[in-house]
Amino acid sequence: PPEQSPLQQAAPPEQPILDELLEEIFLRLPTAADLARASMACVSFRRVVAGHAFRRRFRALHPPPLLGILDLPFIPAEPPHPSAAAARAYADAGADFWCSFLPSRERWGITDVRDGRVLLAGVPEGSIYPWGGSKLLRDFAVCDPLFRLYLVLPVIPDDLTALVHEPDITDVDYFLVPPAEDEDDGVSFRVMCLARCKTKLVLFVFSRGAGQWRTVAFDSGSELYWASRRYYWRRCFCRAFFPENRLLMLDIDRMKFSVVNLPIEPWPEEYEMTFVEAAKGSLGMFTIFDDFDEKQGGVVFHLWYGILRKDGDSANLWQANAMISLPLSYRHYRIMGVAGGYLLLQGIPKDLLLTSPSAEGKETDCFTLNLQTLQLERFCGTADMIYEDHLYAGLPPSLSVPTI
Repeated sequence: PPEQSPLQQAAPPEQPILDELLEEIFLRLPTAADLARASMACVSFRRVVAGHAFRRRFRALHPPPLLGILDLPFIPAEPPHPSAAAARAYADAGADFWCSFLPSRERWGITDVRDGRVLLAGVPEGSIYPWGGSKLLRDFAVCDPLFRLYLVLPVIPDDLTALVHEPDITDVDYFLVPPAEDEDDGVSFRVMCLARCKTKLVLFVFSRGAGQWRTVAFDSGSELYWASRRYYWRRCFCRAFFPENRLLMLDIDRMKFSVVNLPIEPWPEEYEMTFVEAAKGSLGMFTIFDDFDEKQGGVVFHLWYGILRKDGDSANLWQANAMISLPLSYRHYRIMGVAGGYLLLQGIPKDLLLTSPSAEGKETDCFTLNLQTLQLERFCGTADMIYEDHLYAGLPPSLSVPTI
């Protein structure tokens, strides 16, 4: 037979192999915005990017960017922040962050935001806020503000709520949880209600996959007092408590509680603690504290950053990693939360509280700290204090798919 040319001999690559190569290339793109632009190049690229398995891998390497703060109205990232363009794209796409499409919206209150979903709890008759109270709520809805979808969950059944004596409840925390790893199909999720009682914690868990509620209890022996907000770290939720000066960890896969000792210093009189995923998956901790600086002639604020290490005896030790100075023109800072690879801070100007809050030109500023580079950038400004710290992070609308 006649000799074939090299082009004739080369067989076209099989489609699965080509898709795998494209996935590896796309995973190396630095941002979700770059991925969105690549997906618009051709149908083949779009097909690969649209796959749920690929999206899950991409999100694990590149957290969806922090877009804004879920307030009334929505407060987006402002230029020149890197998230400003994505936040504007959500506004152009008509995202309804307040979930006004939910029937009888006035009877629902937002309690948490995660992975493009918003959790709302049914407000008891005569009440205004569903969170922070000692009453166990039983009605919940989960919404997708970009695609304007919602799902009303089954009511927590009586036989489960009977496990807690309502007068013993100190408070209840309601929050969204990623699904079990073997149930992560893009539309699965879990909802948790953590009731803090006088001598125990009772966790109510709803799984969309199972379609029902169940409970997990933790005997604390004595009443716990929260010393921080709730944070997420490597398939665990964690929250500091005192007087034991420890961190309570909830493993969302094994549904087990454990505790970690917190560092003794630095420990300001009034502090806020934040827990994040540090380099190589370690547990990181930020605290705000102030100090009097003679050169500045007043109080200055810093972020202390420590990482939990293990020594040769496998004991947990906190190692100071960085001390980050905050801008000087603010009389107070507070941590608003962590999302999209950022820690969000709110700074209150020194002269804001000395005049009318509505004085023209006065506003609070929000700053992000990039958790990888520790770079501080202005995120947005607002004329009023922000009290509801629901942070919204998400992929660009062109890459998003319904989450419910």
